Amino acid sequence: MALSLCMMPALAQKQNIVLGKVGGNSGVGSQWVTKLKSGILEGLTSTGRLDVVDGATLGGLSSVTAEAIAQLREAGAKYYLEATLETITTSTDSYDGKTMYKAKMEYAYQLYDVTSAATLINKKNSHYGSSSDGYDAATADAFGLVDNDLVALVNNVFRVSAEIKAVNETHPKKGIKSVYLGAGSSDGVVKGNIFEIFKVMDVAGELITEKIGEMKVVEVKSASLSLCNVTKGGKELQDALDNDIPIQVTSRPPKDIGSLLGGINDVLNSL
Repeated sequence: MALSLCMMPALAQKQNIVLGKVGGNSGVGSQWVTKLKSGILEGLTSTGRLDVVDGATLGGLSSVTAEAIAQLREAGAKYYLEATLETITTSTDSYDGKTMYKAKMEYAYQLYDVTSAATLINKKNSHYGSSSDGYDAATADAFGLVDNDLVALVNNVFRVSAEIKAVNETHPKKGIKSVYLGAGSSDGVVKGNIFEIFKVMDVAGELITEKIGEMKVVEVKSASLSLCNVTKGGKELQDALDNDIPIQVTSRPPKDIGSLLGGINDVLNSL
């Protein structure tokens, strides 16, 4: 059955991903499956790096993984994601005579490359929640970090590589201070993104890379251009460019203090 997958022109610029079947194991309430799906979609779309399609909006997408991937391959999709809410467990504790409700949720997701049907990631996550307002409130709290999980997935898997288009500013001692990078909004680049700088070397006939610095996006100028401050390795970058050494620039996951605090919150809620 052909899919009514309307790939907009933007999909020619960004990579696209279809969120397909999101289910739950026996005993898991449908409202929590819906909440899991909502968190996944929010996380995927919040990065701006992918064109995200909700599989529920596609006419005739199979619930069988292999069949869905085959359909999506014909429709021009690149990646396919499924998820399962595996368990929700609840408990109570008493603090100073007050009841505290606790919950733990566990879910798994699988990311597939549609072209090859290969499984790229098969991962399980668990989160904890707590509330004095009852089990439902505690369970809802446990879903609060699902979007962060998917942001981490996008930042780790869907990295952006780009060329330095021009040097913007230099310092006599510190080297290059800022550059224009050939990646912009059409690549999902946003202010604050971190890029790692590598020099490419030929060692005994084999090309290897060595990290020499980092840069941070301070302004997205256009669909294909961003202004970046070189935060580490300005002199090393200057030396490489002056000596015509090839440079490779690749995005990396940001060191997100919010995610760190969320992880600490999970630990505290689990106690």
